[in-house]
Amino acid sequence: MKINIKNIRIKSICATLFISIFLSCNSGVIEELEKKNSFFDSLVKIGHGFQDIFGSFGDALGFNAVKSTDNRSKVGEHFEKVGKGLQSTKEKLDELAKQIVSIPHADIKGVEAMISTSSEVITKLIASVGKLAEVTKKGGATEIGKVNSSTANKGATPADVQVVIEGVKEIIEIAKNSGLKVNEGNAGTGVTGDGAKAPAALVGKNGAKADANAGPSLADEVAKADPWAAMINKIKDATTNGFGGNNNNNAGQLAIGNNNDNAGSKTNADLAAGVALKAMTQGGEFSATASTEEGAVKGAAVSSVNKVLGVLNDIFIKVLNLELSKIKDAVNKIQYSETTGEATEGKN
Repeated sequence: MKINIKNIRIKSICATLFISIFLSCNSGVIEELEKKNSFFDSLVKIGHGFQDIFGSFGDALGFNAVKSTDNRSKVGEHFEKVGKGLQSTKEKLDELAKQIVSIPHADIKGVEAMISTSSEVITKLIASVGKLAEVTKKGGATEIGKVNSSTANKGATPADVQVVIEGVKEIIEIAKNSGLKVNEGNAGTGVTGDGAKAPAALVGKNGAKADANAGPSLADEVAKADPWAAMINKIKDATTNGFGGNNNNNAGQLAIGNNNDNAGSKTNADLAAGVALKAMTQGGEFSATASTEEGAVKGAAVSSVNKVLGVLNDIFIKVLNLELSKIKDAVNKIQYSETTGEATEGKN
């Protein structure tokens, strides 16, 4: 029996070529699968990063209500804590941005732009909160609801009140530009001035202390004030000049005003916001006819401050939620690309 060596060699060569081609093709498939796995693994890590940020900034900005025995510097400490929380969130976002940039086989230009915009929003918030922290810490060891039951009240330092007004105005503007809707709310009706009525506990009575019942009346007015929309907007729109013995005074005018008989407020929200502005800044003292009404006045002061701090905290959290959600939506649109650096963001 003759063995055809030539045929065997040809078949061997063909088999070798077939195996080589098969392995080469299989290698390409494996390489492609590895690329896709790397891409999807990166997206999973990004998702975990978002969960970490979403889960942590609420704690970082945690709101602790001030008490009647707290000094005004406590308000400054609160804003300092908020500033640190915002800074921590920004740092985590910047770190997440580095991870997103390193996603293989993906075009992340749109996401980078969104992260840059959101980071700028947080930076602006940090700057505004820093102003509030600095000016409210100047209140020092003065009690938030300091009451003078022996003589007339004292107006808050106008320049400091103006800084708070500007800081709140900046924060609301940042929030609106971010997409948060801040309604005007129900500001309530005006509160007329009289020695025995609520405004007297805030602005005094013609060089003398307020009459009886002014303290409890002030507490009642603050209790019914709408904090979310009305009070915060009244601070935003307040001025620190033009205080007078009429019923048309805004929050800033009421905060710095003193010793003017029959001075009232334009609205209930203006009165409550004026109380908060005076209670957070240096120089201001409230008025009470006797020590028996001091508790009511202090309670009104603390309540008004907590309403303002609570609203601002709510705004910070909502703005961060909005910005992080925008980034998350952009990340969710990233698609795999076989060629690194080519278009990969999904379409709506």
